[in-house]
Amino acid sequence: MRWNKQWKQLTRDQKAAWKTWAKSNPVLLDHGVVRRVSGEKAFTIILNNRAIAGEAANPTVVPAAATWLSGALSVRDVGPFTTGAGFMGFRTEQEIVAATKWFVWATRPLTAMETHPQRWLRFVKSLALGALANDTPTASFADDYRAVVGSFNGPGQDGEWAEDHFVWFRLHQYVNGQLSPGVVLKGRIQVEL
Repeated sequence: MRWNKQWKQLTRDQKAAWKTWAKSNPVLLDHGVVRRVSGEKAFTIILNNRAIAGEAANPTVVPAAATWLSGALSVRDVGPFTTGAGFMGFRTEQEIVAATKWFVWATRPLTAMETHPQRWLRFVKSLALGALANDTPTASFADDYRAVVGSFNGPGQDGEWAEDHFVWFRLHQYVNGQLSPGVVLKGRIQVEL
């Protein structure tokens, strides 16, 4: 989405606030690199992230400092599983006391021999989670994955793969347009637990 019209409508002080914010806050670029950019580019990225997360753009609101959760989600014992409708989700590794949002990227099924899985990452969804107890699986987002990346089922019965295949995920916690540093997870595709 293009935000240059809204940038042009900002006052001089509002533009200065974005430029000041951009000097101290790196942002995630489309190709996965995090770096500092101009005030206008930061404005565009933050507003685009807000739109993806389903929030109001609020072009005059510069993001406040965020506190990021560390190690909150994993792929432990949550697949991806191919049986039936399939399951793809995460498991909490700590209590999440308030609602959170996460931006999720994933790869197509890859073998263990893949040396550069990052090149296959595709944005899958903005995942909204409510408060969750420790050791709780999230809801499945297998259908979202299939809509973007395709099937993760193998050619065997119940989607089994003859050799191990994996889906790599990159997660970023979302807060008011900002994305946390990325966490990369690797889930082995299984028929069932």
